[in-house]
Amino acid sequence: MITYNIVGAGWRSEFYLRIAALLPSTFSVGGIFVRDPAKRARLAEKYGVRICTTLEELLKIDCDFVVSCVGKESIAETLKALTAKDVPVLSETPVADGNIGGHIQVAEQFHFTPRNCAYKAIIDSGILGTVHQVQLSCCHEYHAASLIRFFLDTGFALPQVTAVTLTDPVTRYNGRGGLLASPIVVQAEEDIRILRFGDKTAVYDFSREQYFSDIRASRIVIRGERGEIVDNTCTYLESGIPQRFTLCRSTCGSEENLDGFCLFGITGNGKVLYKNPFPGARLSDEEIAVATCLVKMKDYVDGGDAFYSVKDAAFDCRLLQG
Repeated sequence: MITYNIVGAGWRSEFYLRIAALLPSTFSVGGIFVRDPAKRARLAEKYGVRICTTLEELLKIDCDFVVSCVGKESIAETLKALTAKDVPVLSETPVADGNIGGHIQVAEQFHFTPRNCAYKAIIDSGILGTVHQVQLSCCHEYHAASLIRFFLDTGFALPQVTAVTLTDPVTRYNGRGGLLASPIVVQAEEDIRILRFGDKTAVYDFSREQYFSDIRASRIVIRGERGEIVDNTCTYLESGIPQRFTLCRSTCGSEENLDGFCLFGITGNGKVLYKNPFPGARLSDEEIAVATCLVKMKDYVDGGDAFYSVKDAAFDCRLLQG
């Protein structure tokens, strides 16, 4: 059993509450520190979790580590307060100061989403040859920077960056709070950046409307000298003949299947490219990735390897600026 406490009651904190509710044999929330009285009442009713009104009260509850879900304006202060008491922290928000000490990891979940894990398995298989180009239009800022490094294996090298910003008028019909009663046209900003790491290149192209919009689709292209991945299709050269396969999601709960909606894994080219570590649980891909961060954090606290350090997060926060 992995037990964690939570600081903060924002939108992201509910991911950690849902995961514990959906996987009660694996995860448990000891308590959550919430400043806002209205949020306290709502979370207590919705999740039945113990609510704490001070950080000191929260720290009296035994746990393996604390998950910090506070905003950027409070993150440095919160991390220093927790690490001063030698509390291990999984920080949902990255901090620009890479020199903050203590047992801290950042919950950079995009490395652990099923499709990105499947992409990495294809890259590591060698069928694409050396990967030299990535085009990402799926996530913003440091998340995208972390994926660029993940796919291109550029370490802590800083690129040369060329930036262009375009205006993209688009109908907003959905958001964090759900479907809008009256869709509106917004002047979205499309941020395009070309990053050159010597003989490797990345293209970052993103509008924040993509997170909650199906009329601005995500796109990923990964290219090596012997093949490429374009979204869910991989093409590569074998014995001089182009081969092509599709990434297929193995799921249950659709059509006549009554086993409950969940992902088992991703297959392609006759291989299992990704196996869900939480089969049977009704989790989105994002929740699977966040739950994976929790497991890796427990391993880290128990003496295992770091998986995304404060140094990594601070570096990725500046990568797109060059």
